[in-house]
Amino acid sequence: MQQNSLISSTDFLTWSSGLLVVLAIFVVCAWAIRQLQRQQFDSGDRLKIVGGLSLGMRERLILVQAGKKQLILGVTPSRIDMLHVLEGEDCLNKSPFESSGNSFAHKLKQVMKGKVDA
Repeated sequence: MQQNSLISSTDFLTWSSGLLVVLAIFVVCAWAIRQLQRQQFDSGDRLKIVGGLSLGMRERLILVQAGKKQLILGVTPSRIDMLHVLEGEDCLNKSPFESSGNSFAHKLKQVMKGKVDA
């Protein structure tokens, strides 16, 4: 009696080469996605997070530099709201060693109270 093998060597080679091709395509796609994301983030310093303040467990205030404007954003898990736009002289200085009168916290309190110095 002759025994028939379930998988011949040519079937195994075909299956193995197909698997290697699929894995190679997966690796190339993962590399391409990584390169595209890196280019997207290295596009320049047009948008920066300057500072932030936690208001609770899930709420934050974020100060974002967008070109020559600064935006104060309210961030919650479900939405992001623009609260105020600072332009020109109203923009906050990025130096952490500035005087208390011009600090982010002081300016934010003024904006929240409705008093904006000219």
